[in-house]
Amino acid sequence: MKLLNILFSVASFLMDIVFIAQKDELINGLIKNTKIKDSTIEDLVKTNTELMKHQMLINHLSEENIQEIFSLAENNSPMFFEKFQIFFPNFIPDILKINSNLIHSELYFCALMKLDFDTKKIAQCTNNSIRAVESKKYRIRKKLNIASEININSFLLKI
Repeated sequence: MKLLNILFSVASFLMDIVFIAQKDELINGLIKNTKIKDSTIEDLVKTNTELMKHQMLINHLSEENIQEIFSLAENNSPMFFEKFQIFFPNFIPDILKINSNLIHSELYFCALMKLDFDTKKIAQCTNNSIRAVESKKYRIRKKLNIASEININSFLLKI
């Protein structure tokens, strides 16, 4: 009887080891998949940034103009919005075609998002909290009828 108990214990122990090994393989596979997806996301972000710069260059913006717009935005300069409209003359009218009830501050945020500024960067540029920027982006999303699964910056970059 003791021998059967010992054999059963050993068999249980070996089955536990097999299950642990299988779980370990699954965890390692998930970690590899996560790393691959993270690197893919990083590549897509880099590609998106490059495409945005190319789009600006296509719109006859020189590298100096691009840097000027970014600098004005980062310094929260009152000249930013005016310069932005000069270099992107169709953007604001196209946004207003979607919803003519957008107010100036929402159009300003749309301009910053068109430059692919993230929430943290917009908060820094506008001297707002991150939560305030998130709320403003949410209101803009609703006014423009942008689905929640669509990145608002990507949507505005296409305009």
